Amino acid sequence: MELFVFNPEHDYALADNQPQFVALRSAAQFAYDCAPFMRYLADDEAEVLDAYRPFGKEFQKNFAPLENADRITKVTPWGWDAAVVYQLRRIGIPDNLLPTDAQLSKLRELAHRRTTIAAMEFLRNHHPHPEILPAPPSYLTELQQVEDFVKRIPDVILKSPYSGNGRGHLYAHGECSPTLLRQCGGVLKRQGGILAEKQYTVVQDFAMEFECRNGEVVFRGYSLFKTEHYGYGGNLLMPDSAILLALSHYVDIEELATAKSLVSDFLQKEIAPHYEGDAGVDMFVYQEDEAYKLHPFVEVNLRKTMGLAAHDIYARYCHPESRGTFRIARGEVETCHGASPQAGMQLRDGQWWSGTMALNPVTERTEYAVMVEMKGDVS
Repeated sequence: MELFVFNPEHDYALADNQPQFVALRSAAQFAYDCAPFMRYLADDEAEVLDAYRPFGKEFQKNFAPLENADRITKVTPWGWDAAVVYQLRRIGIPDNLLPTDAQLSKLRELAHRRTTIAAMEFLRNHHPHPEILPAPPSYLTELQQVEDFVKRIPDVILKSPYSGNGRGHLYAHGECSPTLLRQCGGVLKRQGGILAEKQYTVVQDFAMEFECRNGEVVFRGYSLFKTEHYGYGGNLLMPDSAILLALSHYVDIEELATAKSLVSDFLQKEIAPHYEGDAGVDMFVYQEDEAYKLHPFVEVNLRKTMGLAAHDIYARYCHPESRGTFRIARGEVETCHGASPQAGMQLRDGQWWSGTMALNPVTERTEYAVMVEMKGDVS
């Protein structure tokens, strides 16, 4: 039996790299509220582990005791890190189902944002027209390097090596303020470096979703998403063909195919020999000099992603002629109190057609919900 685990604080646990990492309360609340949505990604015979148990007003990093742990034959977390391995071991999951310390160390190395530099260098070395690709980011280890970079490039984004959901991003426009230098100094002290790159005028965010399986790379599909305040803003629920059509308004389909092939080759060479699991590669279309261009490798997420979840949920449950949105709601979930999860969803041919539903139970104490809204016939 497969065990699914929702640990959305994974990126922060990677940065901390300690077995007894304690998640921020907001991340713990999100995990506690929304863990049941993983059932929509699991087979019928699989089990989903409740995320966190509340103790008083706060949350502690403790999974609920697991009955029949001896029946588990495979564990699939949102992402592997030292903290989730520690907790799974505490509730009786045997070591043969968990990554070793050496495997965790290699995964953390690959999840470092320096991988983006290697990926962009690979793509530029193998692309038939490398001049159309953006430059790789720069990895900086000293504050003076940060100041020099910002002086050279008018609009800069600075990224922590490990961070999640748009956090860990800093912005500069021609000069480094004392506040920015203090923040960058903190990142350098904690994580040893910082990535710097030109800030682009993003027109459309999207991702290509892959899976590394038995040393091979399998393409899973596309996800089209939006960002809000530099964080996750939700996915559009539509088939891959519709996503490609939307992207083709900006860039040539052949250019997307070339990017897909080269990214797959990079993952095959650098990631698949060392990692088993999902790999989502974020990309975007940007506007420059009155032209639309493709950034084919913004970063790679070696874990499950909301984009892959949206892709799989659409394929499994949604009517192929309907379109919709998949998002995380906070502060508005009181409208679902007491309702059956699918109470607001109309079906057609047994599939989700039109309406809104939460993919996790909602009570008066729920703060977060994974929401699906379908809009019916869009022809």
